[in-house]
Amino acid sequence: MKKYIFSELFEQYQQPLFSYLLQMSRNKQVAEELLQETFYRAMISLKVKNIVQAKAWLFKVARNLYIDSTRKLKSEQRMMDRVQMELTTVSNIGNPEAALEQKSRQEHIEQILEMLPERMQTIIYLREIQAFTYKELAAAMDLTESQVKVILHRARAKFRYYDQILEGGNRNEER
Repeated sequence: MKKYIFSELFEQYQQPLFSYLLQMSRNKQVAEELLQETFYRAMISLKVKNIVQAKAWLFKVARNLYIDSTRKLKSEQRMMDRVQMELTTVSNIGNPEAALEQKSRQEHIEQILEMLPERMQTIIYLREIQAFTYKELAAAMDLTESQVKVILHRARAKFRYYDQILEGGNRNEER
């Protein structure tokens, strides 16, 4: 029975967890290792009573593993080892201008996210990309729902602020 539950959890959360870890680490190999460690820890210590709780628990473990792994690396090594993932590729079929514009926008968003503190990056990513509820965010981040709302509000405001700064710089470069 327990084996079936973990197979189901793996099937359901493998891709969202990998995407989250890849977004945070910007390194496919690191994301894969952290994903494996997350599910290993789940098999050892997760007491599955509610699938919704399992989701928050898995993302919390993944986040903590990511934080631990980045603490171990020196900042210079981390910058050199990080590989910028290519999220979108330009297709030969369709509109290459639109694909290039989309890729440019994605890089712009990633640049802004990198400017935010880790906690804000995580909250924005889990809320906007993984569609976490405030309750799930609170459980995953060890915060109250009120704290989550405040941090999310501030993160969005900072995101908009950095977006305006970068857009202003791009407009000046075009002149």
